[in-house]
Amino acid sequence: MLLATLLLAISSFQVAAVMITPALPKIGPDLGASASQMSLSQALFFAFGGLAAASLPVSDRFGRRRMLLAVLVLGIAGSVLVATSGNLVLFDLGRWLQATGVVALPLSFLILRDQVPAEEYPLYLGWLNALNSGVSGIDIFIAGRVTDTVGYRGIFWIAAAVGAAAVVCVAAFVPRSEAVSQRTDWLGIATLGAGVVAVSTGLAQSGTWGWTDAGTLGLLAVGAALIAAFVVVERVSAHPMVQVGLLASRRVWGLAAIILFGMAGFMGAANMLMPFWAELPEAVGGFGLSATDYSLAVLPGTFLTVCIAPAMGNLARRVGWRPILVTATSLAGAGLVGLALCMDSAVPAFVFATLVTCVFAGAAMTAATGLGVLFSPAETPAFLPGIVSVMFSFGSSLGFALSGSVLARDTVSMPGAPPLPTQDAFTHAFALMAAFMVVAAVLTLLIPRARSRSHAPADAHPAEAHSGAAPGPQTAEA
Repeated sequence: MLLATLLLAISSFQVAAVMITPALPKIGPDLGASASQMSLSQALFFAFGGLAAASLPVSDRFGRRRMLLAVLVLGIAGSVLVATSGNLVLFDLGRWLQATGVVALPLSFLILRDQVPAEEYPLYLGWLNALNSGVSGIDIFIAGRVTDTVGYRGIFWIAAAVGAAAVVCVAAFVPRSEAVSQRTDWLGIATLGAGVVAVSTGLAQSGTWGWTDAGTLGLLAVGAALIAAFVVVERVSAHPMVQVGLLASRRVWGLAAIILFGMAGFMGAANMLMPFWAELPEAVGGFGLSATDYSLAVLPGTFLTVCIAPAMGNLARRVGWRPILVTATSLAGAGLVGLALCMDSAVPAFVFATLVTCVFAGAAMTAATGLGVLFSPAETPAFLPGIVSVMFSFGSSLGFALSGSVLARDTVSMPGAPPLPTQDAFTHAFALMAAFMVVAAVLTLLIPRARSRSHAPADAHPAEAHSGAAPGPQTAEA
């Protein structure tokens, strides 16, 4: 029941994060928001999610179970607010509450790490990542049907119901964890959060305001200053949220950079550009698909992802996580390049989109999560999983912000609708997302190769040493 309960907890967030995808082009007109405003809304959703993920070490103090229950309750409140909102402001407030649920996935990894045998952990990790990528496409299909029948608000009532069921199951079946008495670095969390929100807003608005606009430059400058201040705060804090000294390790900053650029390319392309482009009227270069038709078009990729992700755990036992990450990210980069080059035809475009979804969401994300657990110090097991989760969210925020910015720079007007992006705008945006993924693929070569256990760090945890090891007892070098 533990695995099933954690899967339910993760799905409560995924309903809010993933099922909204085919509905995005419909939400904007209902709330009077343009595509660029919706991209900013999504960028801030993931920015707040990254802030929640950055607070993962709080679970070391208050306990994994208690923190999981807290984010589930916040998610329920957010879902109800979104479902009843009548304007973009209330919609965004509800989405920010929902965003705290992003921490359910890394919390589940840590709970399983403490509760299951080391040799079984990679398989469990694969299943959790599979669900994190979608429920065999069923969730996307349901979202499309709900959007086209009862309206997009029905998605958020579903999210609230799933969240309520998850609260009951977590309270009943997740064991209490031993809390460690330590202070929480609230100043660090606030500084980082404000910095990322400022940068995300500046990037998202750059297409509308212009890169040389005082507002754009001011937000980017303030955001950069706050992120720099965050580093200073962490260096002097008695109980830092992030151990800055550990960030100098290639295994840490390399993995973080891969996830940042990879998630930017993937989420910007798959969750922002694809639904808006596919559901765009044919008169301005889209395919004019309904939300249901779009969900059916992407269903094969989501289904294959759910099949691939669990298999990665078994494959990692034989070859290690690094080869999986290198290969999958490289294939995803090639897929996005192909997608950017075939914008005139729906069939090859969706074939490339399916490839990207399978190899990145199914394989690369699973491998990155596995490496995050593998590389995390034994005395602070939440450290690198927290960094990984933060980069998942901040990378997603970056992808939404910049893809929306590019779309806002080239629009056409249609009667009774907000300005719509042109096909050229989509081509340029897809090319930018492909560039992000190519950068991520190059960065995977910086991840250290495996070496024998005899040279492993002294603080390596047994579960970590086995979770991504190559044949024969091996781990990864510093």
